[in-house]
Amino acid sequence: MKGRLVAVARALLVLVGLSPFAPALLAGAGATRLAEALEAWFRFQCERDPQRMLGAGAVCARCLGLYVGLGLGALLARPRLHARRLELWLGVAALLMLVDVGSEWLGWRAAWAPLRLVTGLLLGYPAGVAVVAGLDARARGTVASAPVTAPDL
Repeated sequence: MKGRLVAVARALLVLVGLSPFAPALLAGAGATRLAEALEAWFRFQCERDPQRMLGAGAVCARCLGLYVGLGLGALLARPRLHARRLELWLGVAALLMLVDVGSEWLGWRAAWAPLRLVTGLLLGYPAGVAVVAGLDARARGTVASAPVTAPDL
């Protein structure tokens, strides 16, 4: 039963990772109300500055990287790392994103969508891995410092 909950959580995170692509697909399929609801969410949570968009997805490049990275990390749940190394990965990725945000905000460089996408992916992916690993460790009753392994499906 606990393994199924982890599998459901992974599936939900993968759907979240795909969600920026859903409004266009849903609108094309005639599900306009659901597409509009998702659009409203993305409008609320992302500035969607055209200069920072990639032309794919309903969010800016950084948000797209976060969404897709989270979904991919949950789907693949790799690499298998000790919790401390996973925390270090998350910390370094967050620091790189802060450097990206800060350098753009300070006017040291122009907004560049590909870099925003990469920093989003670098943070979103280990976050997805960490969520799945944490849920799996909790389901198995293992300690947080044990090696993080991919859950059995």
